[in-house]
Amino acid sequence: MFFLKAVASLILCTTTLLSYMAVANEPYVIKAALSQEFKKGLHRQYLTYVAEQLGMEIQITTMPFARRMMELKKGNLDIIVGVQYSTLRAEELTFIFPAYEKLSFRYFSLTQNTEKIKSNDDLVGKTIGVIRGAKYFPIFEQNTELQKYPFNNLKTNIDMLLLGRIDIFVHYEESTALMLKTMKADHLIAKTNHQPKHSLEHYLAISKNSPLAAKTEQLEDIVERGISQQVFIKRRLEHYQQNKP
Repeated sequence: MFFLKAVASLILCTTTLLSYMAVANEPYVIKAALSQEFKKGLHRQYLTYVAEQLGMEIQITTMPFARRMMELKKGNLDIIVGVQYSTLRAEELTFIFPAYEKLSFRYFSLTQNTEKIKSNDDLVGKTIGVIRGAKYFPIFEQNTELQKYPFNNLKTNIDMLLLGRIDIFVHYEESTALMLKTMKADHLIAKTNHQPKHSLEHYLAISKNSPLAAKTEQLEDIVERGISQQVFIKRRLEHYQQNKP
């Protein structure tokens, strides 16, 4: 009886050890989350791209931003994109430099009209193209004197400006420059003399308690390569062209 119990115990220990070894040897799956309303959005593409470059699988769930930050601090999530740097956040997260995305709002007009916009006052009375549902900077959004005409996407804004239906449109400089070049219209449309002083820098950040903390240098290389190859800005442009608000 003692012998049988010993054998059973040995089998149980061996099974437990093998199970543990199997789990330990399984490839690590990156854990990330997005807001429910953006679960199929642009940030999902960025997260997937980073995981692919690392040669790792990624599991993306949904949860509010505040909870995501809390779960990252605990190490229950590994990575987040689309965050702005602050010293307070840097105490809890490891930021990957440089910013993978630097977005600057700019006013655009026909090349021959760029000098007509020298101040905010010159915007009054002009028809200004915007993207339907998009959020802009406070001084622009709060100005009720401006005549803003919403269109579905950047290309439509460009087309309407070329047709003379609007006087100006406002959009991110980076994606607009790429679109104008693609449309061979970069000599017809240019930035106006007066420009807003508003820009955003978006970073990739990882939990200090994540296994990805050991891959900081590799992540920095991925971001730098993505910037030089225009991966992030091209995906942003493609996303908003294909997914009209």
